[in-house]
Amino acid sequence: MKLAWGRRVASLATVAALTAAGMGLASGSASATDAVFLNTSHSVGVYNSPNTWNGKVGGAPDFSPGSYVMAVCWTVGQGIDNLGDTWYQVYAELPSGSHDWQYWSGYIFAGYADGNAHSVNRDPYIPQCS
Repeated sequence: MKLAWGRRVASLATVAALTAAGMGLASGSASATDAVFLNTSHSVGVYNSPNTWNGKVGGAPDFSPGSYVMAVCWTVGQGIDNLGDTWYQVYAELPSGSHDWQYWSGYIFAGYADGNAHSVNRDPYIPQCS
């Protein structure tokens, strides 16, 4: 139990450090970044564009609930399962139960990631993509 708690604290510390680093980088520009916790029952794939018909990023695994992604911005794309049409542009993923970030740039469907909780200007660190 103690080891699992330590891993969770380490994972959250890593997310906080990456978020702070992204905010620091963003202070000189209009962009930002924030960690999004995948808290729905869906796994998410990383796609080449904000739709499924252009396919997934080659080699990128699907990320299960409990994972984190670093989102740069949100955009409108394909609507899926009546859960909206908002997608996050991402560049890093922390799989559930892992300490190692993976770096796959692409888009994930916000409705499956967190029920759109950080999209459409709900999170000041995740602006609309320009």
